[in-house]
Amino acid sequence: MLRAACACAAARGRALFAESSRTSPPLTARRATPADSARLYAWRTHPTVRAASLDQRAFPYAEHEAWYAAALADPARALLVLEDPAGAACACVRFDRIGDAARVSIFADPARIGGGLGAPALRAAEDWLIAHWPQVRQIVAEIRPENIRSQRAFARAGYLRQGGLFVRTPGEGIATTMGAPQTIHIAGRAIGPDAPPYVIAELSGNHMGRLDLALALLEECARRGADAVKLQTYTPDTITIPHDSAEFMVKGGLWDGRRLYDLYEEAHTPFAWHAPLFARARALGVTIFSTPFDPTAVDLLEELGAPAYKVASFELVDLPLVARIARTGKPMIMSTGMASVEDIVAAVDTARANGATELVVLHCVSSYPARYEQANLRTLDEIAKLTGCLVGLSDHTPGTAVAVAAVTLGACVIEKHVTMRRADGGVDSAFSLEPEELERLKRDCDAAHLALGRATFERSAEETANMQFRRSLYVTAPVAAGEILTEAHVRSIRPGYGLAPKHLPDVLGRRAARALAFGEPVSWDMLA
Repeated sequence: MLRAACACAAARGRALFAESSRTSPPLTARRATPADSARLYAWRTHPTVRAASLDQRAFPYAEHEAWYAAALADPARALLVLEDPAGAACACVRFDRIGDAARVSIFADPARIGGGLGAPALRAAEDWLIAHWPQVRQIVAEIRPENIRSQRAFARAGYLRQGGLFVRTPGEGIATTMGAPQTIHIAGRAIGPDAPPYVIAELSGNHMGRLDLALALLEECARRGADAVKLQTYTPDTITIPHDSAEFMVKGGLWDGRRLYDLYEEAHTPFAWHAPLFARARALGVTIFSTPFDPTAVDLLEELGAPAYKVASFELVDLPLVARIARTGKPMIMSTGMASVEDIVAAVDTARANGATELVVLHCVSSYPARYEQANLRTLDEIAKLTGCLVGLSDHTPGTAVAVAAVTLGACVIEKHVTMRRADGGVDSAFSLEPEELERLKRDCDAAHLALGRATFERSAEETANMQFRRSLYVTAPVAAGEILTEAHVRSIRPGYGLAPKHLPDVLGRRAARALAFGEPVSWDMLA
C-alpha cells in the first residue's frame, strides 16, 4: 500500500515537470548486476566523465571491482542502471542512504553525454527510490562548480540549489515560477506568486542632468501607480576612468562612438541628488531604492535608509560588490543580462553566503533596445529552477507587451525604464516608457496576474446563468401522437432547456407519446 501511494505521489509530481519531461525519452531504472561491472568501469574512467566528477582520479579495474562488489552488497547503497526504450543502458545513478536522506550522483555513457538524458535519468531513478526506499525524505547532490551541464540536468529534474548543494524532496514537482512557495517584502509590500506584480520604474539617466526633471519624473511615476522608483548610484569615476583608448569606447548600438567616461558623466545621478529624491518619494508614499555600483554607493544608500538593492547585469560578476550589498541584510534584486548559468549561480551563492535571504533574479537581455525575438521569456522558469529564487523581468523591449507576457509566465517583478518624453532624447529614452505607458503597464500587469487565477473547471455564476443558452434538443416540426421522430422533427438548437444533444441518436426512431408542438423542448416523457 505504501509503495503504491508513493508511486501515485510520484506520478502527480511528474505531471508538474517542465519542458524536458515532455521532450526527453522515458527511461527505466533497474538495480545494477555483476554483469554491468565492466561497462560501468568503462564509463566511470572515461576522460569526459572523470572531468565532471568530484573524484577525478584514474583507478585500476581491480579497485573498481572491489568497490563495485561492496556497493552491490551494501543495503544502504543502490546502483541503478538506466535503460532507454530500446533496452540499451545509458546512465548509472547511485544513491547512498543516510537516515531519511540520500546522496545522489550520476554518470552517463560517454557516447550519450549532451543528449538530454541527465534529467530523465534522475527522474526515473527517483521513481525507483520512492518505490523501494519510501523512508527517504530528501535527496542531496554535490556537483563541481564548473560542471554546468550537470547543474542544468539536476535543475531540470526539480532539484533546487541550496548553497553548494542541489536538494530535492522525492515526489514533488518542479518549483516553477508560478508555484514558488515564497514571498519577500520590500518596504512592507509583499512580492511573490500570490501578490500583484511589483512594477519598478527605473529613472536611470533620463533626468538629462536636471534635478527638477528627476523630481518631476519621480512624481509622474508615483502618480501612474509604480510600486517603486529606482535610481542608479554611481559617478563616472566610480564606474570607469577617463581614458581615450579604444577599449573605453562604445562600439555599436545606441551609444556607438561614445567614450564610457563621457556617457556616464551625462547619465549619472549625482550623489547630492539622492537625499532630495528619497525625501520626495517618501512624501509621495512611493518606495525608492537604487542600484549601487561600488561600496561608496552602498554606504550612501545605507545612510538614506534604502529598503532594498538592485544589482545591475554588468555588475553581476562583481562578487565582492554582491557580497557587500548582501551584508546589508536588505532584499536584493539581481539582473542577469549577459550572464552564463555559472555567473548566475555564483552571484546567488555569494549573496546567500553573505546573509541575503530575500532574493529576486530578473531575466534580462542587455540590448538597448532589445528586440521581441530576443526576449526568450521561457528562461524565467529555468532561472527559477536553477536558483530557487523568485523571478522577474528587466525589460528593454519597446512597449509593454513583453512585460505583460512575462507576468503570465510567473514574473513577480517587472522593471522598465521611464522618461518624460522619448522625443526629449534622454540617454535611455529610446527603450523607456512615457508616463501614460507606465500607467498602462501597471494596469495590464495587474490584470494579467488576476487572470492567472487557479486551475479549475468550476462554473462561474455568470457561466451558470448562461447555461440556458447552450444547445439542446427541440421539436422543430409538429408531430402527431404515435408518429416516428426523424431529423425533420428534432434538432439540436439553442436554448438549453431540452435533452442534451448527445441524446439525439436515442430520440430519433422513437414514437411520440403524444402530439408534440413546434418549439417544445424534448424530454423523455414525450417518447413512447
